Amino acid sequence: MGSDVDITKSRWGDATFLSRFRHFSRLTDPFNCLKTSSQLDEARDVVVSYKSVRVLPEDGLEGLWRAKYLYESAHHPETGERQNLIGRMSFPGSGRHGYHRDPPRFLQESC
Repeated sequence: MGSDVDITKSRWGDATFLSRFRHFSRLTDPFNCLKTSSQLDEARDVVVSYKSVRVLPEDGLEGLWRAKYLYESAHHPETGERQNLIGRMSFPGSGRHGYHRDPPRFLQESC
């Protein structure tokens, strides 16, 4: 069963704030950090397979989108390498906000 879904783009598009918010929240879902290595490998295999053969996985279109967001939340967008837990999009508090040594000073500089 072939499909023409473009998984390089957001599932909901980017025409509205709500569609962009849904994409971002799915990609940065902290529960993705609880996934096992085998689940991450399976998601990678589904995405790579779909990109080359365009055949939906056994659980259909919903499974493809689930795999796409899990894959993108844990793998580097350019190299495809799995990121360590702290470097993932789904890691809570990632970026400068979570690891600043002097939070009051950081807040002063940010405002």
